Amino acid sequence: MSRIRKTDPEVDLCYVALYCRVSTDEQAREGVSLDEQQERLKAYCRAMGWSDHVQVFVDDGFSAKNLDRPELKRLIQAVKNGSVSRIMVTKLDRMSRRLLDLLNLIDLFQDYEVSFVSISESFDTNTPSGRLTLQVLGAVAEFERERIRERVFENMFHAANTGKWLTQSPYGYDLVDKSLVINDKEAEIVRRVYDLYLNEGLGFYSIAKGLNEEGVPSRQRKEWSIRAIKLMLTNPAYKGTLVWNRKDSSKSQRKDKDIAEWVTVEDCLPIIIEKSVWERVQNRMGQITMAPRAKSSPHLLGGLLRCGKCGSGMSIGFSGSPSKRYRVYRCSANKNKGTCTSKQYRADSVEEWFKEGLVQLMEDTSGILMIMVKDAAVKSEREQLEQKVNTAKARYKRKIEAYTSGLIELEDLNEEKERLDQILLDLEKMSRGEVETVDMEQLQQELNDKVNNIISAIDILPVEQAKGIIQTFIQYVVIHGDKDIEIKLQPI
Repeated sequence: MSRIRKTDPEVDLCYVALYCRVSTDEQAREGVSLDEQQERLKAYCRAMGWSDHVQVFVDDGFSAKNLDRPELKRLIQAVKNGSVSRIMVTKLDRMSRRLLDLLNLIDLFQDYEVSFVSISESFDTNTPSGRLTLQVLGAVAEFERERIRERVFENMFHAANTGKWLTQSPYGYDLVDKSLVINDKEAEIVRRVYDLYLNEGLGFYSIAKGLNEEGVPSRQRKEWSIRAIKLMLTNPAYKGTLVWNRKDSSKSQRKDKDIAEWVTVEDCLPIIIEKSVWERVQNRMGQITMAPRAKSSPHLLGGLLRCGKCGSGMSIGFSGSPSKRYRVYRCSANKNKGTCTSKQYRADSVEEWFKEGLVQLMEDTSGILMIMVKDAAVKSEREQLEQKVNTAKARYKRKIEAYTSGLIELEDLNEEKERLDQILLDLEKMSRGEVETVDMEQLQQELNDKVNNIISAIDILPVEQAKGIIQTFIQYVVIHGDKDIEIKLQPI
């Protein structure tokens, strides 16, 4: 049933709405002009005698793939207010390229007794023949949109596989002839950010704050943000890997696509961050980190210390007489619930035991620690290789589809199959223990460097900074009794 139109109180008569739209790509590709659209629509109105009450709605730089356009929304609201008698466009696809969206809009217009006119296709939805033509042309418009999307994907797929960069260059690079070239000045900032996060233990906020305080400009000359730092630390381009088609932009909220749909090309971009460093940063991001409140705690093991009896965290408190108060670590379950019988420990003593434990780590002669660290490193290497296998299988599957569609040659498909076979062979050799994936001498040196770095930080730096460095190497510390502590290391 049609709804009764009520006249807008701000005007005496309902007006004719002229809707014009152009996307940036269309203007560049086809020379579509907003001025030309407006002039054609106004000329048509004059010829039909509709020029007395006309209002123009213009969406400049918006695609027709969805209805999320400001002026279209304003036009729809005007229809619902009863202010519009007729809507005109120069061509059907100015309103939408999706048949479903077009039909929904036409249903809305019909509810409010508003006719829809396209002057190029010469039809009016007030007539049955006009409505039939609309549906046919809408289907054609949607088909053409899908064909354009398919051609664009094919072109970008080819560009990605040849190492061409498809969008704006990330911070640290310049774009020269569609290829990334390292910007030395920005690349130094990128390396510094990775070092601050991985070796200094700083978080996104602290890194952004430090860069802003130093006046280091971002690419857009804006202040650094938590999001900008996180994106930098997770961008695979810095390790030489191009990843495209990762996000689904067809919805209002962009989401990651299934990994099988990603286009991933290894070793095709200039490297700013070594792969091993990039992977370690990703590993640290996946680990449970200390609570923000614990990070700012002025106590060395705050947020790191756990009770050896029940596993609960140890919180800081104070004991002694008013004139001789001293810090203590106390089991939270004991303090808050009374469910643990653990005693409290003087904080100075526990922190001294911790330092002694670090020294013992360096002086370990039994080799047990190195075996544990090696096992953790091998496990990490295996997980990374298994992830490479999954990615390579997905990439090979896409290449088969591309070959079947005639987009690539058989030679390209065979090269992809050889890469997949090599990764599978590497994984098989690792499983049989035929390859030494860990350099023990280098691992020992790295272990010593980290321990020395922590001991120096404890002696020299403020507690808050020292804790950040500690967290890059140590997950948590468990206290079992006097001078009996367990130090749980992060994977190296």
